[in-house]
Amino acid sequence: MDIRAQLLKEHSRRNAEAIAAHVGGDADRFAVLMHLLLHDDWLVGQRAAYSMALVCERHPHLATPYVDCLLHTLDAPVHEAVQRNSIRTLQFCELPEPLHGRITESMFARVADPKAPLAQRAFAITVALRMATTYPDLQPELRLLLEDALRNDPGPAVRSRATKALARLRHTSANAPR
Repeated sequence: MDIRAQLLKEHSRRNAEAIAAHVGGDADRFAVLMHLLLHDDWLVGQRAAYSMALVCERHPHLATPYVDCLLHTLDAPVHEAVQRNSIRTLQFCELPEPLHGRITESMFARVADPKAPLAQRAFAITVALRMATTYPDLQPELRLLLEDALRNDPGPAVRSRATKALARLRHTSANAPR
């Protein structure tokens, strides 16, 4: 399958699933998909984003070498779908320790930004919670961000994730050794 040609053929969930199935756990095919996402035109990047996220849900190890690139998309002039699916992917893959600071800063900023797209904020909550679980000193700050997000009438996805994250933070704090 020519992945680029397939991306341009049709913009649908069915096509994204077919591309994800074709890529499977194959690192070489995933590299082609990532190249299209990161270096091709706006339309190809947009369409590649969903397939990339689907692959990474099933094979999260494939995304780890690309975490730095995914972080760069968050500040780049790319389609919103690329940013959304980059954050979505960060929920599943291993996050390299040298990038934890950048990941935390970026995710906390997304959670705090009421103008950020709701799906990005929702996915960012999950990634931010991963960082706060790894670094308990971040938990009070995340708790404040989540409470603030809930006060600003976020929308169902953000509300649901923020509520669950706060419950998990309370549970973690209650079980922490003193």
